[in-house]
Amino acid sequence: MRQRSFRNGRLSQQVVDEVRRLISEEYSKPGSRLPKESELADRFQVSRIVVREAMKILEDRGVVEVRAGRGTLTVAPSPDRVRESLLRLFGDQPMPTLREMESLLELRQVLEETSASLAAIRATGEDIQAIESALTEMSREDADLNETIEADLRFHRAVMHAAHNQYLELVADPVMSVFLLQIRLTDSFDTGLGLHRDILMQIKAHNPVGARQAVRRLMKQTLHDSRNALKSLH
Repeated sequence: MRQRSFRNGRLSQQVVDEVRRLISEEYSKPGSRLPKESELADRFQVSRIVVREAMKILEDRGVVEVRAGRGTLTVAPSPDRVRESLLRLFGDQPMPTLREMESLLELRQVLEETSASLAAIRATGEDIQAIESALTEMSREDADLNETIEADLRFHRAVMHAAHNQYLELVADPVMSVFLLQIRLTDSFDTGLGLHRDILMQIKAHNPVGARQAVRRLMKQTLHDSRNALKSLH
């Protein structure tokens, strides 16, 4: 087998890249057993510790699965694995910095504007009912904070689902979930009930431009609240 040596950059990440290339070239069938740790260490001219660290990264990303007694196997991509990986990626820092919060919100805005505009075109009657139900739960005066946050999450998930694009929903849902958890940590949660209602009304009116603008107004308010909360903590 061809050997490689790494002189620049983090070794484990370079091994990750090489193993991914190895999988695509020689072990592309899901369930294929990769060479042993010692063989990979010899192949890439690194220590077994580096290989072990690389395999842990790949396992976290859902690329391989390490099984006791069976070695390391390749796995087929699946929506659940992708979602779990994104949740880990976005949720690594329990208390976000202001810059991290702003960056995450920028991503969330792009995804949710697109979801809402598509929902305004594609939403079924059942989709509208799900969005309305979540909004009703958000407006309950006797609901506690956790119930309100869960209802808020259901609202945005219902809008995403109404877009009827499984890949958009797959990426947007972890971003939304982690963002609401971070908002709770900053103690800056505000339902913005009227702004959410505007999103629903634009979707019901089948107005994709209006739906996109309604999401933008909500994101602007959310960013304002998040900035104030985070600045008070630092």
